[in-house]
Amino acid sequence: MGIKKATLNDIALTASVSVSTLSRYLHRRGYVSRDKQVRIQAAMSKLNYHPRVKGHKTQSGLSHLVGVIIPYALCPHSNAILSGLEEKLAEFNLIPLVTIGKWSNETELARFRVLMKQGVDGVVVIGGSLTHLQLVDLALDLPLVTIGNYDVESEKITSINTNNYVGGYLATNHLLQLGHTKIAHISGISFHPDAKQRMKGYQEAIKKAGLPLSSDLIVTGNFEVKSGDRAVERLLDQRIEFSAIFAANDQMAFGAISALKRAGIQVPEQVSVVGFDDHEISGTYTPPLTTLAQPSQYYGALAAEKIAESLGLCSLKERSLWGEECLSVIIRESCMYKDSICAEP
Repeated sequence: MGIKKATLNDIALTASVSVSTLSRYLHRRGYVSRDKQVRIQAAMSKLNYHPRVKGHKTQSGLSHLVGVIIPYALCPHSNAILSGLEEKLAEFNLIPLVTIGKWSNETELARFRVLMKQGVDGVVVIGGSLTHLQLVDLALDLPLVTIGNYDVESEKITSINTNNYVGGYLATNHLLQLGHTKIAHISGISFHPDAKQRMKGYQEAIKKAGLPLSSDLIVTGNFEVKSGDRAVERLLDQRIEFSAIFAANDQMAFGAISALKRAGIQVPEQVSVVGFDDHEISGTYTPPLTTLAQPSQYYGALAAEKIAESLGLCSLKERSLWGEECLSVIIRESCMYKDSICAEP
């Protein structure tokens, strides 16, 4: 009578893991902790079980692929994050697989599942619309790092954030210090945490200055150039009086400046404009854009390190996951003291 061949249930029981965890290990479809890998290997050896391992995987059980979901292709903040992410991942022999979520919850979920089918070892989600519950559920299968999602609070997820509230406050306060009292705000996508926090910072600065908050001065955009252009057109069509604009990102600031110029309004002589992000062309734009800089490349590098640490490839010292200490107003030529004939120094 022949020896009975061990089944997956036998292996899982001996290794004290679930069958789904064993399946992920055998098919290299997601994250399995080092401890569980060791137990599974010991169980297979004990029961003389020899699986067929796919050739494109390494002996460590890693694919060395890291999935990355970005909101849209032309996002300069995401591109700067990707630069820091890719450079740091290379130090751990990890390669990013980048896909676009298009600010669509359905698309982002579909992209995440595609990445898992590709056998990625972890995923970095930049912005987007995935909910807290969705992210927590997805993090059950592999290491997950989010950048710019304030609603995430889970031990299984590393969440890296800019203090956008502080950033929005600093940007608005800069305009207040220049003597502006009627400051319009072009916000980002209404559901996005970055947009909501930047608006709260704007509102707090206005209130602390003792000025009334006016809903007429707040126009919703979507982080793209055209929405900044449309926002200014709306303000002008409604004859809303303003002498300065704080746009929730540089791209919308570019659109705002374009619309102002088209209407014959000079920047900064008649209207001052502040952006957020410090886009790579902000310093060479006409006029060079005053903006709130955030350490985007640092966030990417930190995300890469967190993924590598989760995979047992490195051990990190405790580091801040918030970037408020790196936020700063970059003063250029798109702002002017109100009622002054000279731009700010």
